[in-house]
Amino acid sequence: MKIRKRNVFPLPYPARVVILLIYLIILSYFLFFSESFGRTGQDHIFAVNLVPFKEISRCFVYYSSLPRGFLFVNIVGNIIAFIPFGFLFASLLSYRKGVPWLLTIALSALLSTVVELIQLVTRKGSCDVDDIILNTMGGALGYIIFYIIFVRKEKIRCYHNKGK
Repeated sequence: MKIRKRNVFPLPYPARVVILLIYLIILSYFLFFSESFGRTGQDHIFAVNLVPFKEISRCFVYYSSLPRGFLFVNIVGNIIAFIPFGFLFASLLSYRKGVPWLLTIALSALLSTVVELIQLVTRKGSCDVDDIILNTMGGALGYIIFYIIFVRKEKIRCYHNKGK
């Protein structure tokens, strides 16, 4: 008799896929088409940064001379933007034992790299290796949040129910 693993996430699988697709559409809009992020204006100067941590360190070194909110949008915004991806992708794999964290982080890095390459080709936004680093951190954080909320809680529940 084959034992079926309990799914730790409360939404059905198809709903999780739909939510992930909606998230990716919204993310694409903000990354490539949003006027509030200067994606459609003619004034935008396109930049490429291939030196890791160059823009991140510049944000802190020149904090006082940068426009207000720049640090938040550039550093925190890039991390926050990918937290849902890490969380939602982990939820798609939640039926697997341990929820593969490395796969979630690798796909966060891959998705971010694809975004940066599209920005390079289309000249929308800026192509920045620091964005890949920050987005990957966001995906990892999303996975950690999923793990703490659902997987860890499930392990504790199973541990306490063993004695009963």
